[in-house]
Amino acid sequence: MKNSLLAIIILFSTFGFSQENSTETPKIAVKVPKGETIILKGVSIQFVEVVEDSRCPEGVDCIWAGRAIVKAKVTANGKTEEKLLTFGEVKSGEEKNTNLYSSENFAINGLSLKPYPTAESVGNINSYVLLICEEKN
Repeated sequence: MKNSLLAIIILFSTFGFSQENSTETPKIAVKVPKGETIILKGVSIQFVEVVEDSRCPEGVDCIWAGRAIVKAKVTANGKTEEKLLTFGEVKSGEEKNTNLYSSENFAINGLSLKPYPTAESVGNINSYVLLICEEKN
């Protein structure tokens, strides 16, 4: 009888603790190769150019972690505007921006610029890809 009561208490306490954990919905990234355009939720996004890529290469010791700045054209509701996205550290007085588009229902944000430079690839990256995702507001 005592063992059955103990088993029931353990069972119910397990249910109580397991419901406290909440999981975050994973972000699904969309790849936009440099020079190409994609349409996401009716919003056209063109990856125009890499303005700056001063990210510290993997395997190298740097004083500053660096940053990447990307220019993109966003067309929504018949209006086109250029956006500069900043990935990595920002200099003092600058603002970090990864937002491409925002509406009442969703936002489209930049996640990162790939590939990340290595000691061997510095200055030789020809095929950049911008990773973006849609998030609910």
